[in-house]
Amino acid sequence: MGSHEEYGKSVMRAAVGNAYTDSGASVEIDYGAGQPARIDGTVAGVIAVEIESRVSKQIRGAVLDLICHSYTKKLLVLLPVHMSDPGVAMKQCEHILLRFLKRSDFRVVLLTGSGDYHRLEPDKECVLQAVHELGYDPAVARRSDPHSPVA
Repeated sequence: MGSHEEYGKSVMRAAVGNAYTDSGASVEIDYGAGQPARIDGTVAGVIAVEIESRVSKQIRGAVLDLICHSYTKKLLVLLPVHMSDPGVAMKQCEHILLRFLKRSDFRVVLLTGSGDYHRLEPDKECVLQAVHELGYDPAVARRSDPHSPVA
């Protein structure tokens, strides 16, 4: 696993803790043939998550996986690594998602770090705001998780 992807997953875990999962059936997408495709994670059984640091054309492919994932809420987390213009990449992804989803059902977040753990705190806050806007409530997530103590 590359350091950029690991950084993105670290940001997700810092934002939502154990509500973020990156394995199991919740990250799979059935395209009708062969092995299932996989997204990078899910939050609280509600939000599908893709974390991307590649060039814009590859990111747009990840958007297809988000659109096809069964969860209605989608979060695309972009790390400004290989994109020639991260702002343009972000706007393109938002435009594509708007063709298929309601604005209230997705967020595209552009992180400031890309493996620079000194940027973890502001990136975490950005992701946390996005998941809250998508309806994630940590108190509800704790109550629905039999392994988490109710706060």
